[in-house]
Amino acid sequence: MKIKSTFLLIITVVLWGSSFVFIKLGLEEIAPLTLALLRFAIATPFLLILVGLTSGFKGLLRGWKHMLILGMTGVAAYHAFQNIGMSMTSASESSIIIASNPIFIAMFGRRFLKERLRPIGMAGIILAFVGVFTIVVRNGLSLGYSSTLGNLLCLGSVFSWTAYSIYGKRKLQENNANEITAYSSLFGTILLAPPALISEGFRLPTSYVPWISLLALGFFCSGIAYLFWYKALEGLPASEAGSYLFLIPVIASTLAYFILGERLDSMFFFGALLVIIGVIMTTRSHHTL
Repeated sequence: MKIKSTFLLIITVVLWGSSFVFIKLGLEEIAPLTLALLRFAIATPFLLILVGLTSGFKGLLRGWKHMLILGMTGVAAYHAFQNIGMSMTSASESSIIIASNPIFIAMFGRRFLKERLRPIGMAGIILAFVGVFTIVVRNGLSLGYSSTLGNLLCLGSVFSWTAYSIYGKRKLQENNANEITAYSSLFGTILLAPPALISEGFRLPTSYVPWISLLALGFFCSGIAYLFWYKALEGLPASEAGSYLFLIPVIASTLAYFILGERLDSMFFFGALLVIIGVIMTTRSHHTL
């Protein structure tokens, strides 16, 4: 089970790492909330067909309130914060900020899931906080308020994903991974529709690059990756699964450098190094219990 979960997590972080580039490309022509809505409008039918073929829809009737909460946190709020934030900042910066997810998952996993954390893990949390703070504020000194606001919005997506992961881990006792992924995607799509339609007018892209980005985000980065995330949570503690997310900025920054031509300065690398070291310390704390 652990080997399978590890394999699924590796695929997940590769897909999520590439998603930052696809989002950045999509945002060139698609408004942030509309991009999130279209992404899950593509993913949701695929996920509903999967759950219909495997377990039916009884889980929706008995757990729709929980799925609504998961859709609000892990789909609607998470992607609203992320996409709006990324319209103001770079793919590299947003990826390293969102890579602080394992820290918060470990903290709240200890509180709500009773997953233990040693002192070295607490030290890792503090170190990663310093790294995230460095990245969040560094461009406020040179590029202006909008970049800092974008980074802070990306940080908001971290809290949304933490809630989604911790609450979803608890709900795995009642619903399987297929059900949680499909129904949270369904409710998240429904919640994204009104703000996207009202505030952005829901304009479809006219060129092929945004559509390619949407298809990649919908089928792979949302449909498959979200499913694999909860499949992995079935076999691993939330804090251990979360530790794999530190690979995301490595993948995202590398792709952004080659595809988007984003530049990475010394303060970025310093903050990124602190985050990664902090996450590794937190992970090691879990493994040495």
